Amino acid sequence: MNKQTNRQLPSTAWKPGQSGNAAGRPPGARQKIAEKLIADIAEVWEACGKEVLMRLAIEEPAKLATIAFGLVPKDIFLNVAQAAPGGLEPDEWATLRRVLDIIQATAPDGVAPSLVFETIEHALRSEFARPILSPPPY
Repeated sequence: MNKQTNRQLPSTAWKPGQSGNAAGRPPGARQKIAEKLIADIAEVWEACGKEVLMRLAIEEPAKLATIAFGLVPKDIFLNVAQAAPGGLEPDEWATLRRVLDIIQATAPDGVAPSLVFETIEHALRSEFARPILSPPPY
């Protein structure tokens, strides 16, 4: 069985901000390398970028798709995956849009929405009302 031991760091341990290698990478060196690499890539792109993409599209389309996917901002994928407003299913949303289109096409200008909805409710109740049956004779 492994037993963990409590080891204390020696008093000569490096403190935050100190380096054990005074001849190490100077601050900002990594950023300078990245900037130089980007500049070199831009230069190569200007010289033959489109031709390389055309060849890649023919010879390795999956690799081209991977590169393109990596360049697309991630928030675009969130926008594409959004659901219909109100959490409606697509067919429910289509029905609601149809109702709204009918209202806009048939309701007179200036009529309050509340009056439109009262009219719709009255029409539905009238259309689907059950007939009142005569009470049974006693």
